[in-house]
Amino acid sequence: MIEPLAIGIGLVGCGQWGLNYLRAFSEMEGCEVVAACDVSAARLLEAERRSRGIRTTTDVAALIDDPDVDAVIVATQATRHYGVVQAVLDAGKPCLVEKPMTTDIEQAMRLRDLAVSKRSVLMVGHVFRFNPAVNVMQKLLISGGLGQLEYLTFTRTNLGPIRDDVNVVWDLMTHDVSILLHFMNETPTWVSAQGASYLRPGCEDVAFATVGFERGVVANIRASWLDPRKVREITAVGTSKMAFFNDLDPTEPVRVFDKGAMREPTYESFGEFKLVTRTGDVVSPAVPASEPLKIQCQHFLRAVGGGPVLSDADDGLRVVSILSAINESIAQKGAPQPLTRASATVSS
Repeated sequence: MIEPLAIGIGLVGCGQWGLNYLRAFSEMEGCEVVAACDVSAARLLEAERRSRGIRTTTDVAALIDDPDVDAVIVATQATRHYGVVQAVLDAGKPCLVEKPMTTDIEQAMRLRDLAVSKRSVLMVGHVFRFNPAVNVMQKLLISGGLGQLEYLTFTRTNLGPIRDDVNVVWDLMTHDVSILLHFMNETPTWVSAQGASYLRPGCEDVAFATVGFERGVVANIRASWLDPRKVREITAVGTSKMAFFNDLDPTEPVRVFDKGAMREPTYESFGEFKLVTRTGDVVSPAVPASEPLKIQCQHFLRAVGGGPVLSDADDGLRVVSILSAINESIAQKGAPQPLTRASATVSS
C-alpha cells in the first residue's frame, strides 16, 4: 500500500507564534515543515535548531514558489499580512494566516475575494475558536443552557508583550471579538469604545469596547498591555444561569453558576413586583484536554484536503470590520459606530 504524501508546509515569520506553528506542525502526522522564511537571521537559526533539515530563506517569493511547499503559514507582523497572503493566493496555494487577517477592511475584502476566485483555502488563525473550553461555553449558549443570554464581559490583560506594529485592539481584542461572534452567530449592530496611549502617542495600550446586538445583548471587552495580572476571562449572564471561563485554570476552565435575579409579585398590592436573587449549585463541565493550536492546525490540514474551513476569510473579514469600528470609535472619543456592510454577512 502506497502511503499518502505528506503536505509540505512553508512558514513565513519565525517569531514567537511562528515557532509555535513550527512545533505544532512538526508534531503532527500527514505534514512536514519543509521551509521557513524571516527577515531575521537569528530567528532563522532558531528555526533550524528546532527543526533539523528545514530550509531557510529571507526571500518570501522563493519560499512560496518552492515546489515542495504545498501550503503556507503566515505568521508575520499583522501589518505585513496582506502582501504575503496575496502572493500565496496568487500562487494558488492554501494559506493559514495568523490573526488578524489584515488591519484594513478593504484589504481583507480583497483577500477574501481573491481566495474565492482562486478557489483556494484561506483560513485565519482565530485559535480560540478551537479551544475546547470556549466551545463548551458556546454550546451552553446556543442550547439555552443559561436561559436567554443577557450580557457578556471579556477581560484580556497582562504586562506586555507590547507590539510595535499595532495597538492593543488589533493585538488582544481580536481574540475576544472572534469568540464573541462564535458565541452569538450574528453580527453586532454598533460598537462604542474608549482607549488610551500611555507608552507611545497614537498607539493604544489599553482599550474598553462595548458591542451591541439587535436582540438587546451587549458585550463589554477590556484589553490592556499595562496590567499587573495576566487575565483571560469571560463571563456570560443568562436569565436562569451564569457561566465563567478562565483560560488560566487548567482544572476547571468553565464553571456554571445556578444563580440569577428575577422579579416576583408582592402581596402588598396587586401588580407590584420586587427583585429577588437566587443562588444554587456550581457545576464544572468536563472539558477535553487538548491544545487549541494543534486542533487549529489539524483543521487546516483537513481543509487543504478538501474539508470545510471554520475560521474562513468571511469570518476574518467580520472580525476586521468590528475591530476597525472599535478603533474608529476610540478616535472619536467613544462615539457609537454602526457596523460596516462588510461585516453584515455571517458566514455559515
